Amino acid sequence: MKATRRSSTPFLNELIGFGLLIILWAVLSLFFPVYIIPSPIEVFKATPEFLNAQFFSAMGITLLRIVVGFAISFFIGTGLATLFAGTKLSEQLSAMVQAFQVIPAVTVGVILVIIFGVGSAPPIILITLMTLPLVFMNTLQALKFPDPKLLEYLDSIKADRKLRFSALMKPQIIKVTRTNLILGFSMASKIAVTGEFIGSQDGLGYLLNKARLVFAMKEVFFYIFFFIVLTVLFQGLVELIYATSLRKYTYGD
Repeated sequence: MKATRRSSTPFLNELIGFGLLIILWAVLSLFFPVYIIPSPIEVFKATPEFLNAQFFSAMGITLLRIVVGFAISFFIGTGLATLFAGTKLSEQLSAMVQAFQVIPAVTVGVILVIIFGVGSAPPIILITLMTLPLVFMNTLQALKFPDPKLLEYLDSIKADRKLRFSALMKPQIIKVTRTNLILGFSMASKIAVTGEFIGSQDGLGYLLNKARLVFAMKEVFFYIFFFIVLTVLFQGLVELIYATSLRKYTYGD
């Protein structure tokens, strides 16, 4: 019972933050005309007209790109970090990844469109490239400082690689996976919109860009609100799965 209550705290904080964001939005709308910042109530009233076949088709396309792009970066990032954790090469890889992180997503997106043309490839590859450093660095840091007492015990019993992985690395990987999924999905959503802005003729990012060009701000804020709700719900799902199924495989949490 205690573990469930403690695990729900991050999601509760997310809900509180979501509520505060709505309040801030409502306050800002008082100081701007509706064609710049419409109020939450105005956007909610207009929501039924945005929930059409075009929206649901675009939503499916965007979500598929997010899942595919982030899944690739998640498995590659986790795998590379696990493989090189504790080695000298990890320092060089970390430096390279940190250098790549400073490159704007828009710049990478433009290059991808030039190479692959307009379509699904640029957004998916962009999501993979921009979320990979997050997964890699978080996982590498989690594996960098193992429990010294546990490490000493494993050394004393001359544990083999399999036991060391199960005792030292597996719990840390499971623990950091929660963080990687929450932060990575949020980042992947934003990158997906950026990629569809630049190099796609479908998806929610494309619809958002179309609405922006004609100053349909109620529709723009609807899409923004949708992505926020989606991220909050995904975090809740991750926290639930972690609390009910994965926490028992970790320690010190």
